[in-house]
Amino acid sequence: MTVAGPGPHVLLTPNLAGLLPQLRERYPTCRFTAVADDEPAREEYLDAEVILRSAMNEDLFDVLLSKCQGLRWVQITAAGFDWVGGDTWHRRLDEGLIYTRSPNSYNVPIAEYVVGAVLLHARAFPEYAAAQRDREWIRVVARDVIGSTMLVFGTGAIGREVAWRAQALGVTVIGVNRAGTPAEGFERVEPFAGHLALLPEADSVVLAMPLTTENRHFFDTDRFAAMKESAVLVNVGRGALIAEDALVDAMHAGRIGGAVLDVFEQEPLPPESRLWDLPRTTLTPHTSFRGDGNLQRLYADFCANFDRYLAGAELLGTKRQPELGY
Repeated sequence: MTVAGPGPHVLLTPNLAGLLPQLRERYPTCRFTAVADDEPAREEYLDAEVILRSAMNEDLFDVLLSKCQGLRWVQITAAGFDWVGGDTWHRRLDEGLIYTRSPNSYNVPIAEYVVGAVLLHARAFPEYAAAQRDREWIRVVARDVIGSTMLVFGTGAIGREVAWRAQALGVTVIGVNRAGTPAEGFERVEPFAGHLALLPEADSVVLAMPLTTENRHFFDTDRFAAMKESAVLVNVGRGALIAEDALVDAMHAGRIGGAVLDVFEQEPLPPESRLWDLPRTTLTPHTSFRGDGNLQRLYADFCANFDRYLAGAELLGTKRQPELGY
């Protein structure tokens, strides 16, 4: 797309600097600048109209929000909105700043992570890894994934990517969302209000939903009690979806078959956390979204919105339920 006249100035966080050549070629009349994250805000940043934000020093971001008086739009390279805040941020939103997320950039690696996590436990890789460390020759009867049932909390873009991959393995995939709204790729979708009755059906339970005022710590003792003893829980949503004490008790009691956790209420997970030593549990450091195709997916997500911005059209990836925070 070619913009008539000088286009807007767009700031990018340093880890997105690899996009500069493509952006400058595609939008030759616009300015694109990667900010220096380890120094005060430069004067040249202050006429910015757009920020594409990934990792950025919070103090620097706050300064840019305060001093970039012409700032109209911030797009974050994340699927969720809950990690951005602050007084200046909320003031600028009240003044009309547009705030969007990257809705598709991380769906593929997260979905692949989920399927890998389910296969990891079904095929008993944690047990074999432990046996290898102890130089033991063991035989474990693995569980078939084909013919199993997966319950996915969250039927958005990530949930849908999980669903079709799991179906390709012969899994029956049931979705859960707030109203039971049908979604592509799921055998059926049920409302959140009835989810407790669904847990006994599931061989794997996937949390891929945003954190809202309604679901904080919803996965508690009652949910673990309702699950199959052989079921595996995979959390790629937010750590605070799970009541940590209930998880610790469930795993030590052998209440469920396994857990794979990529997100935690406190990150980085402190060394003293009881989660580190849980049996049948795999922890990863909030890395499910990382993939070598991410930069190009972020580019595609941003360009789709930047084209709309330049055309004066409504942007994609705004909050669907502002009162709930997503």
